[in-house]
Amino acid sequence: MKTKSKMTRTLIALGLAVSVPAAYAEIELAPGLKADGFIDMSTTYRDQDGETTSTASFDQWELGLSFDPVEKVAARVEINDVNASDEGVVVEQAFVTYDFENGLTAKAGKFLSGLGYEGAEPTLLYQYSVSATIIGYPGYASGAGLTYDFGVGSVYGAIVDGWYSGDNDPETLSYEVQLKLAPVEGLTLQAGYATEEFDATVVDEELADAYDKGIANFWAEYKVGALTLAGEYNLLYDIEGAGSDGDGYLFMVNYAFGKAALTLRTSYADLDNGYENTEYTISPSYKLASNLLLVTEYRHDDYGDAGDADTFAAELLYTF
Repeated sequence: MKTKSKMTRTLIALGLAVSVPAAYAEIELAPGLKADGFIDMSTTYRDQDGETTSTASFDQWELGLSFDPVEKVAARVEINDVNASDEGVVVEQAFVTYDFENGLTAKAGKFLSGLGYEGAEPTLLYQYSVSATIIGYPGYASGAGLTYDFGVGSVYGAIVDGWYSGDNDPETLSYEVQLKLAPVEGLTLQAGYATEEFDATVVDEELADAYDKGIANFWAEYKVGALTLAGEYNLLYDIEGAGSDGDGYLFMVNYAFGKAALTLRTSYADLDNGYENTEYTISPSYKLASNLLLVTEYRHDDYGDAGDADTFAAELLYTF
């Protein structure tokens, strides 16, 4: 039990287990094997400078399998199918962890970057949409990482095939470092950096320079009772190719009223290539059952000289 509890703390320190309105509920399939997942569907209506679009879709399903520690070793596998993708069912994550039982844990396989405040799944969001500054977040990649848990926080580092490309190419590796602290109850602080080198390419018969795409990520979250406050700031490096440095921020407040909750958020991204976006989101949600969440949202995006957009969305999220 000691090894299992330490691994649980390590997953929490890495941001892989987060308490949100639609948290997972594990199903024990066999001794040492648990399953969890979700089914996600939504409808949206968007008006951008007078041009309207609407969707009604089954967005995604996901199944995760967790293998409890045996002789210091545990594992996690996630498969999913995203409706907007032509790839069909894919292995999103598959990694093993080894606990050295001295605060140090290693993992290897395919896994998600630990940077960024907002989660990669709808179950890890307080609202329907993701923020404007999420354009800088690293994604899934294959490699290895080390975490050292020192009680009030953790330090983490990883080397992978590419946080932004995931190209399975070991010749151009990608790196990440992260420090996470929980100095007082309810307060979490994180700072981290990730980068990936991209080779020079030929564009319109001219050779474009090589560049390093990356992010310096800083966020803080404070939870007290039913109230959650969060802020994030990102420095973005060549996010959309050479010459697209920039920055972005996020401010969010969420308050739960029993089965109901309300999220207010604003975020911003600005790049040297001329892209900018400021968004404002209001998102009420309601738990129809312990594992069924209805999320509604109104979002306004201001793209500067490129115009603006208003989006209405409703989402039904079933977790197990």
